[in-house]
Amino acid sequence: MAHPAIEINGLTKRYGEGEAAVDALKGVDMIVQPGEVVGLIGPSGSGKSTLLKCLGAVIEPTAGRMALGGETIYDHGWKVTDLRALRRDRIGFVFQAPYLIPFLDVTDNVAVLPMLAGIPNTKARERAREMLVALDVGHRAQAQVPQLSGGEQQRVAIARALVNQPPIILADELTAPLDSERALTVIRILNEMAQRFGTAIIVVTHDEKIIPTFRRIYHIRDGRTYEEAGEARAA
Repeated sequence: MAHPAIEINGLTKRYGEGEAAVDALKGVDMIVQPGEVVGLIGPSGSGKSTLLKCLGAVIEPTAGRMALGGETIYDHGWKVTDLRALRRDRIGFVFQAPYLIPFLDVTDNVAVLPMLAGIPNTKARERAREMLVALDVGHRAQAQVPQLSGGEQQRVAIARALVNQPPIILADELTAPLDSERALTVIRILNEMAQRFGTAIIVVTHDEKIIPTFRRIYHIRDGRTYEEAGEARAA
């Protein structure tokens, strides 16, 4: 039986010490299967960004356990020696702002991650172009970033996150700047890519336009998670 793509048990994160200490996460539990797109919602200050940063190995939790694909990466301390390689090879990130490199064309913006992973430049660009075609922006492969619409930039950012085919993608408010039609298109693309590549995707959002698209939702309040089933009406 396949392992969950993401498994989190009793994860805590404390900032500060003594009377100034703040518990941002207070025992988070979460499971996400391969090929699943899960929503993570909650009010500002509830711990959403902290959880994503812990899972993305950007900050270190205080206690608890995290496993990716059955491999424990954190158990009251990191269990992997190269966190940079972990982020590069196994976790894709998509943010509210695309953070594309303005002096590179679209192809090189996507190809930069496989290049950093040691893929030869020609092969990396070929892989980037294939991903751009899959996301219906192949015709913009040679365009410069300022020539792209907001929706096109977000698709390029998704292509960059997917190009190394990581088992996990963490998306933080990626549809916030988009109108309803483009936001739902982006979520449909994520669902298609999740099914195609078996990628597990967590989408942090306040965007009411896309919340009904999730089949499963984790609410986070006061540093704890609560699961509910979604309706997936618009997926």
